[in-house]
Amino acid sequence: MNAFAHHRKFLTVVFCLAGLFAFSLPVLATTPKKTTIDVARTTEVTGPVIYLGDVSNITAPDFFKEELARIDLGKSPRAGRMKQLSGERIKASINAMGLKASDMNIQVPARVFVKRAAQELDPSRVEKALGQFLSGFFPKGDFKVKTFSVRGIELYPQGDLSLVFDKRYTPSNTGRLSVHVEVWVDGVKEGRLTATGSLSQFKPVVVAARRLERGQAITPADVTLRDMDVFGLEPNILTAVDQVLGMVMTRTIDKGDCVARDEFKQAPVFEKGAVIKLVAQKNRLSIVTLGVCKEDGYPGQPVTVENLTSGKLVRGLVTKDGTVEVVF
Repeated sequence: MNAFAHHRKFLTVVFCLAGLFAFSLPVLATTPKKTTIDVARTTEVTGPVIYLGDVSNITAPDFFKEELARIDLGKSPRAGRMKQLSGERIKASINAMGLKASDMNIQVPARVFVKRAAQELDPSRVEKALGQFLSGFFPKGDFKVKTFSVRGIELYPQGDLSLVFDKRYTPSNTGRLSVHVEVWVDGVKEGRLTATGSLSQFKPVVVAARRLERGQAITPADVTLRDMDVFGLEPNILTAVDQVLGMVMTRTIDKGDCVARDEFKQAPVFEKGAVIKLVAQKNRLSIVTLGVCKEDGYPGQPVTVENLTSGKLVRGLVTKDGTVEVVF
């Protein structure tokens, strides 16, 4: 019993091995004896260099197939463009490998046409990237791209496309927009664009709440704040009402007009001809008398005063409380 079982097991193993050997015979029979290269007449490539493997179907042992596929046939055309290759040049590049003609079967058209695959850049993508770039100058996000256009967009090679904005750019006070943008694909600079347009930025601005006459001192009822596009306005506009209260207008402006810094001056503590207190100090000695101001007096500014006691003209500094201090 045991001997018979061992004999049957041995036969089973032999038949399995024979079956496996027989199954492998068709594979061995189909192994090619020659290297074949069939070059297509038209091909689309993605990389910057045209390789034989890009334009042909190669049948060869794996290690040799890789070497053939890496044969350099020259630079690729620009993205979206086409380039012609000479069939004789392709054959010459293959033959330069030093292979025997009897071991090779090469099929090459007289002319091979190679096109570079491309991707398009949507202007809306540039506009979106521009908004992110400008947010670095306007961290509060209180700006808007009113008008936008872009020049220089082309077809670009396939790959990871990125936009790099000119770091030297600074926003214009007028809101005019003009910035250069580099286009990079897979770490290679592929072009340059110019984005143009205009910006708006709304901020509260001090405006006249009523018509303000020249020489009029400004009160809280004379001015108010209104949201306005600050681009294109005078560079010396004001954004806080307390900056102008008590000031005197230097020209007449209409209701709703912006109150600019150069349209008013500081109100004097006293006007020319006013009788003021004149204080003269020397060491610990202090003399107080009256005087007539010969010009308008402003806090911290020098002014000429006639001493009513002596009739002499003296110079002193105006204080906030309306006196003039003379230091000997």
